[in-house]
This record gives sequence, C-alpha cells and structure tokens, in this order.
Amino acid sequence: MAAEVASVNNFWDNKILFVAVIADLVAQGIKPLIHYGEDREWKWPLLFSYGGFPSSHSAAVTALTAMVGFTEGFASPLFAICVIFSGVVVFDASGVRQEVGKHARTLNAMFEEFKWGDSFDYKHFTELVGHTLFEVVGGIALGLFIALLSLRIPFLRPR
Repeated sequence: MAAEVASVNNFWDNKILFVAVIADLVAQGIKPLIHYGEDREWKWPLLFSYGGFPSSHSAAVTALTAMVGFTEGFASPLFAICVIFSGVVVFDASGVRQEVGKHARTLNAMFEEFKWGDSFDYKHFTELVGHTLFEVVGGIALGLFIALLSLRIPFLRPR
C-alpha cells in the first residue's frame, strides 16, 4: 500500500511531464490571441484546433526533449529516444498532416462544386490539421523557451 501512495506522489513530482504539458497548453492558448491580433476577432475554437501558430505538438515535444536533456544528460539513451520521438512528431505535424489538410480542402471544394453533399450525408472535412514550417519552428522555439524558463523557477528545476 505504501508503494502505491509513493508512486502516485512521484507522478505529481514529474517536472519533465509538467513542463511539456505547460508548453502544449501555452501554445494552444496563444492561438486565439494571435488570431485576435491579426483579425481583431476572437476565435475561441482555436484553443482546440490542430493547426495554426504555434504548433503545440512541436512545443510539447521540444520542451519534453529539452527537459530530459537537462535532467538525464544530453548523452543519455533517454535523450536520444526523445530526439527521435520529437523528430517523428514534428515531421508528422508539418508533413503528413499538412497533406491531409490539402486533401480536405480539395474534397470540400469538389463536394461544393458538384453538389455531391445533396446526394448523401456529407460532413465538411476539417482543413486546418497540419502546420507550415513557420508554425513548427514557432512551436519549437516556444517549447525550448518554456523549458529554459522552467530552469529559473525553483520548484521546476531538475534535481
């Protein structure tokens, strides 16, 4: 029983996870603010969107990888795993999902042009699912900034 309680307490002490989640939430929270700055219109659904600036996926995995490097060392096997994992996530966010968004735009245009939506039940495809290179780089920069900033906050510093 004591081991179970200790493992639960250790979960909440996981500074690496905490910083990565904070990076993700900050990236998502910035999206409506940036949209408002550009268009003078609040667009709250951006809080839960897949695309846009900055990439929250890139921010989270960059913060995770940086924190593992700060904690375990940049020559550790865990850091190497995180680098590879982050590369896959960033590639997926900018490459594969960007293509999915292009396909969605094409399919939506076809349904509208040929009025196929009248023939059967058609649901509009989400077009903003991937990231541009600029959005990914913005997410990487934000994730690294949050990881570095966390080193200055005493309760977030790695042991």
